[in-house]
Amino acid sequence: MVYVGSARYEDAYRRIVDGAGGTQGTSVVVFVSADADAICGLRILTTLLKRDAIGHKIVPVANYAEIAAMNQTLVAGNPQIRTVVLLNCGAQVDIQDLLTLRDRLAVVVVDSHRPFNLYNVFWHEQVQCLDDGDVDRNMGALREAFEAVEFGGGSDSDSDGGGSSDDEAGGGADGETGSKRGAPTGSDDEPPQPARKRRPHVAMDPDEFMREQDRRARRREARAQHQHAIQAYYAQGAYHGQSCAVSMLALAEQLGLPPTLDTVWCAIVGASSQQMLQHIDADGHAEVVRRMRDLVRRVCPAAPGGLASAVPLDVGGMVADAPPAAAAASGGGALHSSSSQTMLDSQLGLGDAAEGDARRFDPHLDPIDEENDEAYLRAQAGAATNAEAGLLTSSKTVEQRVAIAESAELRFVLLRHWSLDSAMRYSPYVATRLATWSSRGRARLDLLLAKLGLARAEAQAPFLHLAPELKRKLSRRMAEIGSDYNMPDALYPGFVRDYGWRKARVSASDMVLALLALLQRDAAEGAPQPQPPQPPQPPQPQPPQIQAGFFAAYDALQHFGVLQRGISEAQALQRAVIGQGVSMLERQVVKTLRRLRFAILGDLDAGGVFGSPFALRQLALFLMQTLREQRSGKGSGGAQQAARPFVIAAPIAAQPPADAPDGGRLLVLGITPLDCSLVRPHMPAAAFNQSTFAGESRNHFGLVFEAVAAEIGAVTKQGFFDSSAMEIRRSDMSTFVDRLRRHL
Repeated sequence: MVYVGSARYEDAYRRIVDGAGGTQGTSVVVFVSADADAICGLRILTTLLKRDAIGHKIVPVANYAEIAAMNQTLVAGNPQIRTVVLLNCGAQVDIQDLLTLRDRLAVVVVDSHRPFNLYNVFWHEQVQCLDDGDVDRNMGALREAFEAVEFGGGSDSDSDGGGSSDDEAGGGADGETGSKRGAPTGSDDEPPQPARKRRPHVAMDPDEFMREQDRRARRREARAQHQHAIQAYYAQGAYHGQSCAVSMLALAEQLGLPPTLDTVWCAIVGASSQQMLQHIDADGHAEVVRRMRDLVRRVCPAAPGGLASAVPLDVGGMVADAPPAAAAASGGGALHSSSSQTMLDSQLGLGDAAEGDARRFDPHLDPIDEENDEAYLRAQAGAATNAEAGLLTSSKTVEQRVAIAESAELRFVLLRHWSLDSAMRYSPYVATRLATWSSRGRARLDLLLAKLGLARAEAQAPFLHLAPELKRKLSRRMAEIGSDYNMPDALYPGFVRDYGWRKARVSASDMVLALLALLQRDAAEGAPQPQPPQPPQPPQPQPPQIQAGFFAAYDALQHFGVLQRGISEAQALQRAVIGQGVSMLERQVVKTLRRLRFAILGDLDAGGVFGSPFALRQLALFLMQTLREQRSGKGSGGAQQAARPFVIAAPIAAQPPADAPDGGRLLVLGITPLDCSLVRPHMPAAAFNQSTFAGESRNHFGLVFEAVAAEIGAVTKQGFFDSSAMEIRRSDMSTFVDRLRRHL
């Protein structure tokens, strides 16, 4: 068994520790996908490695080609490296095709992308994939099919006289034929093997002959069924499992490391990124919130499970009175499950478990930030006392509030760091429902603000400067009137973190947006600079560029100053997303076909902002939700048309100019709504079609893109960790879209 169940994560870490024994220097290489969830998981993993004094090297990567290139320079010829860890990458491809699996090398894969490559979970003894429980629960029959195909393939040919063999009916689990997986193959330099002698014909009783033929037929039929089950597993489409950061936190707990403020917060942020990017469904998010609630209570033991109805409620960074009725808190939308409503009621002060005061955390057990460390500031200023360093002192010690708290969050982006007007106008949730870019939508927004009890000047002021009385009434009023503006689920259960008495609270969603904005730096800085002509050089594998944005996002999880810069960049990115989306809607760039919608930015993306998959996905989600809201009010037919898949393409930032011979390249991204899976009717229902965190939602665009590109002979680049993303020549895009609509 090479997959690691959710109760045995420590087995994988023991291999890391065992491999580090007896080595000097770096023994672990960590390949990390450049996404928010992987960065949060990396922060937890490095905490464990530093605790055990294990030398490691962090390598941020964007695709599998970069991993293969770095394998040649870091892993293949370096016996000092004993373990390779892949965070949010590697689960969907055969590791043997990616890394050199030499002796004494272990590979640990912690990836939320699904489906697994079956060779990783059932074949390679050197590869350990951390599973979230779906393998044990849903893939028992699939494992039997895989083992029957891989390990039982030669039984028929041994019993056969050579006339028919199962090798003729099909190969291994990934379509290979002939030799077993990993066996050495022949080459021209090897001496020819003597031909196998045919067995002499032996007379057989007719009845025994018929029974033997019947047994062979049943074996061939069983093998065909096994192969069909494996093909159905791969053809189900892509989806997501447990967050990488949540898996790392579970590993830390199994190793006996108590959950801390930082590790729990990283897990919350990693899981929140999945919810914000619509990688998991409502039930999956509710499951994560339940787990995180228990951990938050352990980290902050002075805090109870909820907030009593008599105690003010913290919503959106303000204190608000508890609403009089639970039904006013939530309606349809993203959180339909009763468990989510129960958690929201608890955070609103309506649950049975609500009791006590707000949770707190002992700041003396948490590392002191540099900007609050008086000894560090005195040393930096070269002073012996606080007075010489210009530091203010007090006769009383003020206990800083450094904690994580549950909070019923408003779906207004970056509310605590913006004005209420801007937070609502640039929130995709509000903009798609009110069409705030139009005069009518702007008037509705002004009317909503008036009903919330705010004048325009107050709504445009920084939110933290609003009168406390207005903040107290905001959540209650929004819960009461949200349904009148198609926002019945404007509140959702979330978490916030306090960084100290001089710093604004940060919600998990704010943190995700800040991390994504910092990661966006690499897309902007990746644009090539003009270079003088150079003589042609033979192509050589290039290591990934130093990604300043990646390490800035990594630092933002611990340093509030870096986080503030990320929040400022997140505000700019939100303006760009809404502005670009509105421009595309007004120009009618989005085309609606029978089975999908598609849009090509072309020259509209002048700043190259949407040349990265994350920014492009945010734009696509905004456009998809806007068109969905416009169609959902037009009867049952409109509701059916609203849930169409969406394909969007944008110029790549780091690419040749548009006047190149092939016209440059486009980044293409396919998104399937969570309630609209491109189900193949000929595929049988199976247990693996239901996952814990994504339900039955699947994205088939990776398979469809590959088939269409092969059909038209387009030059594409498919190797991103998100299989629904690819690069294609601009000149091939029109033919690609024409064939694409025929495959859906």
